[in-house]
Amino acid sequence: MISTRVRKWAVIGLTIVAVNVIPSTFASAANSAGGKCTKLGATSKSGTKTLQCTKVGKTLVWVAQNPSQSSSSSGAQPTSQKDIPSIIQNWGFNFADYDPATGKAGDLLVKGVVPPTFTGPNAAQDNLMYRHIIGVIGEVVMGAVEPQLAFILPLGTPVISMVNGTVCDVPKLYSNDYSIRIAPPGMACMQGGAYILFEHEHVLSPSVKVGDKVTAGQKIAIASDYNPHWKAKGLGVLETGVFFSKKGSTAPWHACLTSYLDPSKKAAMLSTFSKALAAWETERADSTLYDETAMSPVGCYTTAEMTDNNKGTG
Repeated sequence: MISTRVRKWAVIGLTIVAVNVIPSTFASAANSAGGKCTKLGATSKSGTKTLQCTKVGKTLVWVAQNPSQSSSSSGAQPTSQKDIPSIIQNWGFNFADYDPATGKAGDLLVKGVVPPTFTGPNAAQDNLMYRHIIGVIGEVVMGAVEPQLAFILPLGTPVISMVNGTVCDVPKLYSNDYSIRIAPPGMACMQGGAYILFEHEHVLSPSVKVGDKVTAGQKIAIASDYNPHWKAKGLGVLETGVFFSKKGSTAPWHACLTSYLDPSKKAAMLSTFSKALAAWETERADSTLYDETAMSPVGCYTTAEMTDNNKGTG
């Protein structure tokens, strides 16, 4: 796809002595799933289930959490990607089913988009890198395994938070833009981020800062214009990913983002993603651009834990 760099974020070391865990707020056990609640992020026990106060549309309601969704509430460092909560509610921007009439899938423009083309001794390699407007996780580009999703979007496209959580890091990147990294509910920020972070990378005009509480769907930035070849075509870049610091390891890790979709939204989100892949293949008249039979779930060619050095999986 478009990733030609090695990420240089600081590793969250194992020498951190204390983590100030954000305590859960427990409400009356009389609350039940679907009932109204008043404090976003509050939790309550209902029998053997844990409920969390979640914004659904414009209303706060109690939503039952599955084990993976509530696993981050202790704030503990994960021992593997299995400890990452399934709380992703959107793709980081307005991504809807492809509409042939408009040529768009939400804010993703498909119809009429022509990738940059290159000539010269490296033309084959460069043209291969720029053939997608959606880059999937696990694709091997120039010998490196892509640990994030990449979306080519019209300049100025709003970037929205994928999750409810806390902004723990807003680093400026080598590309003169930003990454907004959000920890799940119940996980405390520390210097340089948190043990688990949902990444919104290559963004401009961030409207949030470290320590801010955000809700899924909240606008936090706009897509970056850092890539000159796409910018010349009126298009920008957004990359999204799931970072975690694994207990017993000093390396940063990434996981397949589409493995951590909110169960209540997963089917619809994966369907939208699949339709967009198919629309791009139709637009380019090339059915070989993606191999969905090799993706499980859709959007990931691998579900292995990936090291942050972009050199492979572990």
